[in-house]
Amino acid sequence: MRTTTKYTLLVLSLSAALITAAPIESVPDANELIEAQQRQQQQQTPFAFLEQEGTSFEALATPPPSSFLVEFNLPPAGVNRHERVRMEETGEFQDFTANRHATVAMQHQDFQDFMVDQLKVDFAVRHEFFDLMNGISIDLQGVPPHKLPQILEQIRDIPDVVKVSPLISMNQPKSIVHDVGIFDAQAETPQLSTAHEQTGVLSARNERKLTGKGIKVGVIDTGVDYTHEAFGSCYGGPGCKIQYGFDFVEPYRSTFQGGFDCVGHGTHVAGIIAGNSTKNHFLGVAPDVTLGVYRVFPCKGSSKDDVIIAALEKAYSDGMDVVNLSLGGGSSWDNTSLSKVAGSLANLGVVVVAAIGNDGELGIDEVSSPSINHDAISVASFEGSGYLSNYFQVKGASEARIDFSDSPPKGLADVPLPLVLPAEDIEGCKPYKASLDGAVAFIRRGTCSFVQKIKLAQDAGAIGCIFYNNVEGGLRPKVDDPSVRIFGHGISQSQGQLILDQFGSGRTSEVKVIYKTEKGVFRNEMANQISTFSSWGLGPELELKPDVGAPGGYIYSTIPVAKGSYSTMSGTSMATPFVAGTAALMLQADPTIDRHEVLGRLQIYAKPGLYKDTKIVDSVARQGAGMVNIWDAVRGQALVKPTRLALNDTDNTLSSYTLTVTNQYETAETFIISHTPAQSVLGFTPTGLPSESVIYNESAAALVVDKGDEIRLKPGETGTFTFHFDPPSDLDIQSHWIFSGYVKITPSDTSRPAMQVPYAGMHGSYNTVDMLNLQENYPIIVGPTPEGRLMPITFGEKQPRSYTMAGRNFVTMLLKISNPMRNLQVYVMDATRHKVIGMLPVDGEYIGRTDNVKSKFFTVPFAGRMIDGDGDLVYLENGDYSLIVVAPKPFSAGVGLNEGPHESWMSPIIRIKH
Repeated sequence: MRTTTKYTLLVLSLSAALITAAPIESVPDANELIEAQQRQQQQQTPFAFLEQEGTSFEALATPPPSSFLVEFNLPPAGVNRHERVRMEETGEFQDFTANRHATVAMQHQDFQDFMVDQLKVDFAVRHEFFDLMNGISIDLQGVPPHKLPQILEQIRDIPDVVKVSPLISMNQPKSIVHDVGIFDAQAETPQLSTAHEQTGVLSARNERKLTGKGIKVGVIDTGVDYTHEAFGSCYGGPGCKIQYGFDFVEPYRSTFQGGFDCVGHGTHVAGIIAGNSTKNHFLGVAPDVTLGVYRVFPCKGSSKDDVIIAALEKAYSDGMDVVNLSLGGGSSWDNTSLSKVAGSLANLGVVVVAAIGNDGELGIDEVSSPSINHDAISVASFEGSGYLSNYFQVKGASEARIDFSDSPPKGLADVPLPLVLPAEDIEGCKPYKASLDGAVAFIRRGTCSFVQKIKLAQDAGAIGCIFYNNVEGGLRPKVDDPSVRIFGHGISQSQGQLILDQFGSGRTSEVKVIYKTEKGVFRNEMANQISTFSSWGLGPELELKPDVGAPGGYIYSTIPVAKGSYSTMSGTSMATPFVAGTAALMLQADPTIDRHEVLGRLQIYAKPGLYKDTKIVDSVARQGAGMVNIWDAVRGQALVKPTRLALNDTDNTLSSYTLTVTNQYETAETFIISHTPAQSVLGFTPTGLPSESVIYNESAAALVVDKGDEIRLKPGETGTFTFHFDPPSDLDIQSHWIFSGYVKITPSDTSRPAMQVPYAGMHGSYNTVDMLNLQENYPIIVGPTPEGRLMPITFGEKQPRSYTMAGRNFVTMLLKISNPMRNLQVYVMDATRHKVIGMLPVDGEYIGRTDNVKSKFFTVPFAGRMIDGDGDLVYLENGDYSLIVVAPKPFSAGVGLNEGPHESWMSPIIRIKH
């Protein structure tokens, strides 16, 4: 049975006054607490701002979840790879697996029988999980919302059940499509192949003949176009690259067992790993691997995380050596079901590679699941050196070629078109006084939306718009409005300045653009830097993520034949398969390698990238260990452990650290320790809120070696270095700077590759960051008016607003989670007696950030039910109540009102009148 110890009578007897972060000896009158809340509540609430952003309150009243993952207490049936290989050789594996599955299946059947016979609940089984998780996902059918909490509590009370959690929606993978079309082999080729050169893939292929032969790689994605000649134009037969797979979206309709790709993303990913086309001169990182294809996303829309888990289980049963997960997004924890299952797969001996995410513009702490798992390889994106693109020529004071981010305008190729600067406003946010008939408007990004800019230009007669960025990097404007009839392209800030220079100082010169029909090869101005879209680490409790980086910006690879066969895309989705292919090469080079050692080798032999326009490496929180280099990882015969150092914050860092070096070369070697500092970064406001803009500073920590800075080791011998870090003292310790760098271990024989161990830590106390965004007037609580519109419940109302708690007449609390939170709890206080009497049944474990997206909230509905001191779900009687939110600070082990550092908030009075 599930215990109810966290709902102790001790907690329930506490006065609301004890909800402050510091202990209070005397209990003041609760009215004083309410007055304090009123003083904190400013006159301007967030509602008007949200309405300006287009958020409707009605949309916040989302229906409760109906799909759940139920986990059971018996261990799953999966076995470690080494044991599996042994049993497969002796013929024991099938019988062993069948017996283990039968035991788990009996528990699943007992649960289903209980649901039908005891709870009398209608449900449908979505997926059953046997090998990586013992669980079952279900759809509850016909359950009224007001009965859902009680049913869930009854399910949780089943003796064999250890956890019940709502299924999480997984958005279709994001990537930027730059161009579509087969590359002309007669054009410039070097810049398109540099990714294989700069990561050592070319050397590994030429020197060791490493192509991934004999290694199986699973691609969990949108499916693959198996008819593409780069995959053998076939499936399952001799000469076919794709030999395994399953379509989890349309399992009974697909003509291809692995799932045909109607999106393009999965085919692009598979091509980066394993594409092989002599005809089109295209090779993936590991062109001779065998692929398993597992389609988990529909043509449009999202999937649930149980579908991804089912695909991971199938990849395990098919015997994949490496699994690629170019999916995920948003701040997460490694305790989510998907992340835990990915970790289970890695611990059974499968290399799991996952994208960190494409949310770089949202600031720090945006590591997505399952990439956040400790045993998964989390991949960041570096920009490629060159790319293929559509372009136009600029004719003015001089000539220039400018690439742009989408299709060329129809019927306008090779025709000189006048380019016009808005005279009224360089950002194009004001109506034009002069006609733009037949011209292209040249507009700077900023102030108003792209749709507003292009509509104003269209009204003035323009045939199109070219938008240039107001910050570094490329630009891909969204102008998907049905009333927009003209084209709109985005270009980078530097390209924009190049065109502005054509107008001259007086901005009076005539400038024309000519769209070209052919494609051109362009040099990437951000080559070898971390992509701006690549998500930031660190993890929610300062775990060192991402792990490594790989080329992900402007990557040329396969897409479905019907969509053009080849395309250039950008995203961590593209960097991830690069690392998956690299892992396959490593497994081919050493089939006996411990699978956990793959990540370690990739890290210690990676190459950190520099921060733009400096000679100082970029933050570990952006790039992890740096760009992978498979050639060094294969030929390097020394090891360092651990392969990453998470220093935590000032309160939790250790006084010293030790690295263990093992010499596996055939001769003795001297190893020298040194330090490569990285840029320090600040991703918080002075009040502890995460900021979207990250500030850089060249101040760095100092590495202090306790004894000698070199050791000599015989073949097979092991030695240690002990050292500590002095954090950058000139950075404000109250501001939560993240400092990082690399401990470098260099062999005296310069023909042997150096090693390096990334580290990162916080200068200051992580416990002082903001959790609930109280300073911006969150949380907020809303309830329906008699007309059915949601409106805020505010402090200071003469009479508390009444709610029946029937149907949709209940209240909803909207929280902005400023920083990832381990365990949020909501208590119920009797506002008349000023006593805490229970808790809301909130799934508040392991919440990621939500404050970075204006219309995204963590919602808590309150329909007049709570869990009392006995752990029972009960209905509240008529009366006045307040909700009390308790949010533990990072590293806080406590979850109660009086346990550990935390933030708290008490709501206005809510009157229940049934």
